[in-house]
Amino acid sequence: MTVVQRGAALALVALLALSSEAPSEAKRVCTRTFKGREHLHPSVHQLPALNADQVLELSTFPKKLDWCEQGFCTASWNQHIPQYCGSCFAHGALSAAQDRIKIMHKKQGYLGPDVMLGRQTFLNCGPAHGLSDGCGGGEPSDVFEFMSKYGLPDETCLPYNATDHKKFTQTNGTCPPEGYCMNCMHTPESPVDPVCFPVKTVVRYRAKEYGHVKGEHAMMKELLKGPITCGIACSDGFTFNYSAGIFEDKTNFTDIDHDVEIVGWGEEDGVKYWHVRNSWGTYWGMNGFFKIVRGVNNLGIEADCHYVIPDISDEELVFSETPIYGGSHWGIVPFLADKAAKRPVPSTDDVVFSSVPLQSEELPDAEDDSDDSSDEAATTDNAVIFRLPQATRSHSAGLSIAALFVAFTSFGAAIGFVVARFSRETTYSRIN
Repeated sequence: MTVVQRGAALALVALLALSSEAPSEAKRVCTRTFKGREHLHPSVHQLPALNADQVLELSTFPKKLDWCEQGFCTASWNQHIPQYCGSCFAHGALSAAQDRIKIMHKKQGYLGPDVMLGRQTFLNCGPAHGLSDGCGGGEPSDVFEFMSKYGLPDETCLPYNATDHKKFTQTNGTCPPEGYCMNCMHTPESPVDPVCFPVKTVVRYRAKEYGHVKGEHAMMKELLKGPITCGIACSDGFTFNYSAGIFEDKTNFTDIDHDVEIVGWGEEDGVKYWHVRNSWGTYWGMNGFFKIVRGVNNLGIEADCHYVIPDISDEELVFSETPIYGGSHWGIVPFLADKAAKRPVPSTDDVVFSSVPLQSEELPDAEDDSDDSSDEAATTDNAVIFRLPQATRSHSAGLSIAALFVAFTSFGAAIGFVVARFSRETTYSRIN
């Protein structure tokens, strides 16, 4: 190889190294899609100036509003754990929705645990109904439309695991039960081996109303009711260099590729800002939050915002001890059938669970039988009981023997545990 050739080769290697190390604005930390909804793509050009009435109304708003400082925010999330998932749109939307639910709770005097909405349920089922591409991206309006049509359970149904939704898309436009809500437990008919089954009688949170806002005036007006979700263009300076303070991008980067939750506004040293929660964990920014200049559409944050008014009527029925959807939370506990509330939207039986049969089933009404006790007859006449399939029940013939065997085994294991524990404590005391 000649000197010239060596020089050219080294130059090429150096160029490749620089190109691989240099960050690019084209890198995406999240994904938003407008597939089939191109008309909704936000304009990130300069927003129109406020009219006189809007300027006057702005002057009447408080100088600072922060829902989190007032104790109305739920816990923060990280969309990229346990693996990467482009679900920023779902996190931003559901974070705002559940914070508004918390506001509604406190207005009603409810001081119980926060509602954390089911992110994984939406990622599983939304794409099956044509709403988003799951971990492949989507829009906040996808989430609110799903809540409006089908309702969304809380996160106790399914933990967030940032998995792809594609296994749930081959169901002819429906979502299988295991994608919506599951439970695993010992049942009366399976006291030894726990079984897993779909739960159809779950509390669902809906969207009573949702819509789009843009511009400082409209955003602040909506924020008076609760947090909102907004798109933002993640420049490299914002993504990789922000740590604290009021951020202002100087690159005019306007490619909206992320969604965040705006929880309030304020002003510091004459600089107006939005207070915003991200979904990259609490180790990013200011404990997961950031501030960005307000009123100039920096990073396009004022061009594409969404709000939702949640519907919590399901849980209100539960608090009033009224069964919902013809069943109980467990899906197997008896209840009075004539007291089951009728719901004004499609049930999970009709919509979400239409493609795969549930493992639980309704027992037929009991027939007159002189051998049945009066208590048993009353129970079957007035209640609907969910039970496991026949295949599971046929296995229960040897449960008594199996249970006895397990009891002896457990007793032996307990004795062994005590002996081992004593031995460990003795060893540790010698070391210390």
